Amino acid sequence: MTTKRMEWMDTAKGIGIFLVVWGHFYASDTLKIVIYGFHMPLFLFLSGYLYKQKDIRFLPFLRKKSKHLLVPFFLFQTVTFLVVNGLSLVASHKLYESQTALLIHFFYLDGDVGFNTPLWFLVVLFFVEILFYLFMRLKKGKWLVIILFCALALLFSEQEGMRIFLGFQIVPLSWLFYYLGFKCKVWGVMINKRWHTWYVLFAMSLIYFLVVFYLNNAQIAGFRSNNIGNLFIFTIGSLLGIYTFCILCQKIGKSALWSIFGRHSMIIMGTHYFFLILFANVWKIVTNETLTGDYPIWITLSMTIFAFSVYYAYFQWQNIIFNKQKRGVLKSDEQN
Repeated sequence: MTTKRMEWMDTAKGIGIFLVVWGHFYASDTLKIVIYGFHMPLFLFLSGYLYKQKDIRFLPFLRKKSKHLLVPFFLFQTVTFLVVNGLSLVASHKLYESQTALLIHFFYLDGDVGFNTPLWFLVVLFFVEILFYLFMRLKKGKWLVIILFCALALLFSEQEGMRIFLGFQIVPLSWLFYYLGFKCKVWGVMINKRWHTWYVLFAMSLIYFLVVFYLNNAQIAGFRSNNIGNLFIFTIGSLLGIYTFCILCQKIGKSALWSIFGRHSMIIMGTHYFFLILFANVWKIVTNETLTGDYPIWITLSMTIFAFSVYYAYFQWQNIIFNKQKRGVLKSDEQN
């Protein structure tokens, strides 16, 4: 059961990160409405689904999550700041932003992480994981905590565009999606075969489109800044999208292609904005125009496929190098 679950989970993460990148590569408003309606809640949900309660003390857990989430955040930030400011110095002989703004954004002090905006997710997920760890160790009063997070999520949802220190304005809602992912695993929601029929999935897809396009007024959800429209409707729509998406991924099952991207989704998330720099420069050279706004699906999909082709080649090369090193170690052990 665990192996099967992990196989569809990697597929879900792989296709999910593909949708994230596609949405960021100058997608049309219509496509963004569909993708943004559930894509960030999806990764929080999946993280909660994968949560395993272990007998580990708080400080070791804190170190573990810092290593897995905060270290990559600062690594990606460092690379981003070096690349973006290096290119800016070459092109215009000045930094991308003022030194003060660079410092604030590097440490996510004002709710904005600078050029590489997807990195906010790593910091928010870090706090969600820590809070959930503490929550799971409560003996009493868990319902009060859940109610508190619901109240905070509602309060912050009414402050559209708000961005504060370390992204705390989206931690409550993020925590709730994480919690729902965990409970869906506990309740066995995803393995209930009665809801896996194509008729049910088709009906749920139609309801999802109805929710995001009509009930939520075709809101292009900006999760990190609470631009999500009506909180209740957005949450219902996201859960519909997440459930339909996850069941489809279970039907796909193990996928050699999507699993590669799923296992390396953090690398893709932290680096795909560099392709925007490449695309902008190529577009300028070819058309003598600035790459802005949204473009037809075939253009944005081609950009996304190109980026993932590069990622695929890199991950395959990495795997070849790893296997060679592994064989070298085994051969050395045999000789010894």
